[in-house]
Amino acid sequence: MSETIIVYYSLEGNIDFVAKNLAEKISSKNLVRLETVKAYPTKGLFKFLHGGKDAMKGFKPELKTEIPDLSKFENIVIGTPVWASRPSAPINTFIEKSDFSGKNVYIFASSMGGSASSTIEAISSQVEKKGGKVISSVSLVNPIKKQEEALEKVAEFAKSIK
Repeated sequence: MSETIIVYYSLEGNIDFVAKNLAEKISSKNLVRLETVKAYPTKGLFKFLHGGKDAMKGFKPELKTEIPDLSKFENIVIGTPVWASRPSAPINTFIEKSDFSGKNVYIFASSMGGSASSTIEAISSQVEKKGGKVISSVSLVNPIKKQEEALEKVAEFAKSIK
């Protein structure tokens, strides 16, 4: 039971970029990209209003993606974009429907600018209430545009994952 799974939500591709690079670094084939039944807007003001509102309210949208059975994994990696200083709403759904008892949890979050610390703290709190132990985390800024910096951080983060 020493396998690692990476579960993430990506709206614009930044988290997808990080998740795939991280999976390669830690040699994990267990990569789950969450998708919602009702897609979030990807452009314009509605993208920020809709996603930010849902994140601030702690909304948990219905997912198209089946929540994976975490029982066979020792390590769970969670990836999310930062929405209004909080985790994306699909990550809220994943956390609510998952059992983290006895699991090592690792978190990565990406923002368009600034720190993702409040997002990471929110996820950590939720995971710990559900029996998980957060081991490490990393905050990234605009990974696709700042690939070199992001890949360095991903490589360092990968070292913390057992």
